[in-house]
Amino acid sequence: MARYRKVDTRIWGDSKFRDLSSPGPSAKYLWLFVLTGPHTSNVPGLFRAGEMALAEELGWSIEGFREAFAELLAKGLVKTDFSARVVWVPNAMKYNRPENPNVVKSWRTAWDEIPECALKTEARERLQEFTKGLGEGFAKAFAEGCAKGLANQEQEQEQEQEQEQKHEKPLPLALSPKLAKQKSPDAIVARIFESYPRKLARAAAYKAIEKALVRVAKEKSCSREDAADFLYQPVVKFRESPAGKKGEYTPHPATWFNADKFFDDPQEWWKVNTNGNHNGNGNRQAGLLANRDAARQGIMARRSVDRAG
Repeated sequence: MARYRKVDTRIWGDSKFRDLSSPGPSAKYLWLFVLTGPHTSNVPGLFRAGEMALAEELGWSIEGFREAFAELLAKGLVKTDFSARVVWVPNAMKYNRPENPNVVKSWRTAWDEIPECALKTEARERLQEFTKGLGEGFAKAFAEGCAKGLANQEQEQEQEQEQEQKHEKPLPLALSPKLAKQKSPDAIVARIFESYPRKLARAAAYKAIEKALVRVAKEKSCSREDAADFLYQPVVKFRESPAGKKGEYTPHPATWFNADKFFDDPQEWWKVNTNGNHNGNGNRQAGLLANRDAARQGIMARRSVDRAG
């Protein structure tokens, strides 16, 4: 009987773990990272990530990363479509069986974020067969949570729009580009915006994200798509951290991106309480309050002694 151990994906961001000595490009180390890294989603074995983002997270050169990753490919451990930035670990579902149909339904958000490609289609077919083997409830949940591809949905929507446009008057030329831009935001920018914990000032946030993409692409000497992969990961980490769960105290998205906060050390985001206070400051404040209360009690005790005398 196989034995399992749970590994928290946050271990890769833990300060003590990060302070440990790290190996150079290694297929074994990379394999553990692929299975347990922060890029993984709740869909077993399927996630969105590019070469640049993965290499950056490991602190490896892109050449070293590719050499180590080639070993995984040669052994058939993973399948990739890096042009679409999709990675698939076929056997992951055997060791990450969903506990109930509701878990399968929860795959929907992560599934929708995976870019459409042949590899995603292959993964869907394998996962569909796998959930069927678990029972009718699991199969039904998978059909609802991981429905037909987004490309097919968009094609149907375009066909519907074409039918509607035949019965509508054309928009004035001066307004058409502006309205078209509002209705069809950049998919890369929109995805990053939707991943941020607060959804405020959308127009300003879109501009800030676009500028951030330009800065990252320039600094990393990479494509816009690779810059988006790099930017997406810290956004998700921030969203899951206490700093990203402060409600109204969490910065507006435009403020966060304009300040290049995605370059911050993620560990700092975990030192903040959800009430807006820094853990260290909170501890110091608690100590000051305790000292103040102790001083008051001492004064009151001395007064009682004086009165008794």
